[in-house]
Amino acid sequence: MANFLAQFQTIKTTADRIVISVEDVSDLWPTVKNAFEARLPFKRASLNNKTRNPVSVEQLPAEFILTTDSRLRSRFPQEQLLFWFREPYATVVLVTCEDLDEFKTILKPRLKLIVQNDEKEWFIVFVSKAHPANDQANKMAKKVYSKLEVEFSSKKRER
Repeated sequence: MANFLAQFQTIKTTADRIVISVEDVSDLWPTVKNAFEARLPFKRASLNNKTRNPVSVEQLPAEFILTTDSRLRSRFPQEQLLFWFREPYATVVLVTCEDLDEFKTILKPRLKLIVQNDEKEWFIVFVSKAHPANDQANKMAKKVYSKLEVEFSSKKRER
C-alpha cells in the first residue's frame, strides 16, 4: 500500500507540468542548470494537441530531468501506457566541443545515435567553453557550431 501511495504522490506532482529530459553529453548540466530553470515557467508557449493543431498556453510549468534519472525509466510496458504524462515532451541535448576532429570522430556519431532513437522533439544546445578574449578558440567554436547546424538542422526544422 505504501508503494502505491508513493507512486500516486509522484504522479500528482508530475502531472501538473511537462517534463523535458536533458541528455548531458558533455557534463554541462551543473553549469547551465540554474540558467535553464530561471526561465521557467515558459511564457506564451505554443504546443500541438493530439490532432496536431497549435494551442497557445499563457504559462507552461515544466521540469528538466536528466535522462539518467530513475523517474524516466518505466519498469513495465503497462506503466508506459498508464503514466504517459511522465514521458518527456522533448529532449535537450547539451554539448560542447573544442575542435573539428573531436566533433567528427566522437560528438557527431554520438549525437546521431541519440537523435535517431528519440521519437520525441529534440534540441541540441551548444555551449562554448572558449574564453571571450581567445580569438582562436572562439573561431574554432564557431566552426564546430556551424558543423552542428549543417549536420542536424533540416529544411523542415531548425534544430
